[in-house]
Amino acid sequence: MNDMTEEWWPELAPKVTQTVAEKPSYRVVDVHTHFSVLAAAEIARPFFKPEYEPRSLYSSAETLRYNREYRASARQTAQFEDAEARLADMDKQGVDLQVLAVPPTEYFYWLDEPHAVQASRVQHERFAEIVARHPHRFAAVANPPMNHPELAVEVLREAKRDLGFNGFELSADVLGLDLDHPRFDVVWEAAAELEMVAIMHPQGFTHGQRMTDYYLINVMCMPLASTLATTRMILGGVWRRHPDFQMIVVHGGGYLPFYFARTDHAFEVRPELRKHIDHRPSDYLRKLYFDTNVFDPDMVRHLVTEFGAEHVLLGTDYPFDMGTVDPLAFIERVDLNDHERRLVLGGNTTRLLRLDQP
Repeated sequence: MNDMTEEWWPELAPKVTQTVAEKPSYRVVDVHTHFSVLAAAEIARPFFKPEYEPRSLYSSAETLRYNREYRASARQTAQFEDAEARLADMDKQGVDLQVLAVPPTEYFYWLDEPHAVQASRVQHERFAEIVARHPHRFAAVANPPMNHPELAVEVLREAKRDLGFNGFELSADVLGLDLDHPRFDVVWEAAAELEMVAIMHPQGFTHGQRMTDYYLINVMCMPLASTLATTRMILGGVWRRHPDFQMIVVHGGGYLPFYFARTDHAFEVRPELRKHIDHRPSDYLRKLYFDTNVFDPDMVRHLVTEFGAEHVLLGTDYPFDMGTVDPLAFIERVDLNDHERRLVLGGNTTRLLRLDQP
């Protein structure tokens, strides 16, 4: 690395500043944020192996170094771990309420059952504490131990019953196992029964050998992982078997919402795609929801046009540097009418996660 790179490196981290957009009179809700729970990370730390974290496993030395320094900065530490620091940023952004979820590095799917339950409960208790302290500013979703599906169902029931969580976060794979595998059907069935919405957020891409340079393991692979997972879930018949299961896919849903016509065409001409579904793949895709963290206003407009404003939700990926720093200003650039904007900025998340319920 040359000296010039080292000089401008610290300036890469985005700093939240006062929004340049006008704050609407209605509530603005951010469905895609991450909050770190260090006590749970300490439980998991003794059992960690590098192969459990594909985003690090396939990162270059330059990326790993930058990530360490960036995450250790005082600003990032406060944003990830301090609710009060987040409130100050939210006020600048014009965001009234954040939905808290763990960072994907804290799924800890590789833990055995006793430690997995312990880590999830510590995370959930921390989230519940923050929500209780700031009920009008934060909501939260669960982190079920997906590598133990029956246990994941128990954890979801507990989070719903005891803490009032109406959603859960999950990765785009579980230790490399795809989500169309039948062993996860008990989770989708329980989620539909409990009316808990899934938020798919990939942890990385499990086959990233060609993606180590240029931060492609995040830039390209995060939406790629969601694309693969969503496509497999559709073609594997997840929504045919569980039509009431609801899922939000962050990063605008990956690439599939912008190129589903090819998959529809393959469904018409290839028998391999028709084993588990009896409708076009895009018919199932239209049941899903997508956030706005896509960086291009025209892409948000495409999502609204193609899937309806009711299926698009404001999401920033706060506090990661691959997030939307001024979400109100970004959505202001999208060609939306007042009704569409109201739905995107908070109405849809409020409805899906039932945020108006006590």
